[in-house]
Amino acid sequence: MIQAATVVYPKTEQEILDVVATAAKNNQKIKVGTKSCHSTCKLVCPGGNDGIFLSTLNYSAIIAIDETAMTATVQSGIGLTTFLDTVAAKNLALPIAPYWDGLTLGGVLGTGGHGSTLFGRGSAVHDYVKSMKLVIPATAAEGYSKTITLTEDCHDPADLNAAKLSLGVLGVVSEVTMQLEPLFKRKVTLKTVQNDMGLEDTFIELATAYEFGDVQWYPSQYTVVYRLDERVPSTTSGDGVFRYLGFQPILGAEIGAVRATGK
Repeated sequence: MIQAATVVYPKTEQEILDVVATAAKNNQKIKVGTKSCHSTCKLVCPGGNDGIFLSTLNYSAIIAIDETAMTATVQSGIGLTTFLDTVAAKNLALPIAPYWDGLTLGGVLGTGGHGSTLFGRGSAVHDYVKSMKLVIPATAAEGYSKTITLTEDCHDPADLNAAKLSLGVLGVVSEVTMQLEPLFKRKVTLKTVQNDMGLEDTFIELATAYEFGDVQWYPSQYTVVYRLDERVPSTTSGDGVFRYLGFQPILGAEIGAVRATGK
């Protein structure tokens, strides 16, 4: 079983700079991750037995929350649930998020985590990124590592777009500033099982009428279940929580067993 040569737990950006510099100088690969994982594919492993695993377990602080501008700047290792709970305490919300719990904000961005909507800035979490700060390899004269900051106002927006959905190949995400919205609740209604005749037209109608939503299609049974999901004021009564087991954090040992056995 292939394992990383080294596991590091940086607490500061300078420590990340040091790790990247060491890797660049010694021609090593770096994999960034945390204590839980949602990828069973072996491609997420660092390069052979010589790679470095950089854990963001201790790199998860809230740097600043601007309630007037409705933005939050955080370290990339912050857990998505922690992030959402923290900004909610300030009556702010990130309108889009994936189902899965146990994710970090940096991981969600790098892998294109998304919800579903045709409204607002878009349906992906990275659509709400205002700026990103990355630690990247550099020349020997620069100390083998450096930081770059990309913003919506930078001269080439394509750079920020690439960094938002980097798949981890453009450097270590250090800090992220997210655009938020006023806090709200979501009202969810599951419609009864229906025949899938006219699914395409019904889907478009619902997508334009409801800000969020979900479609469970069972083609072998010619049936479909529509979830009607819309925002309502945060003062609306009700405090439902979605706790489906399949969307909870997965232990690293379980992921390792899947990779080793293929089952």
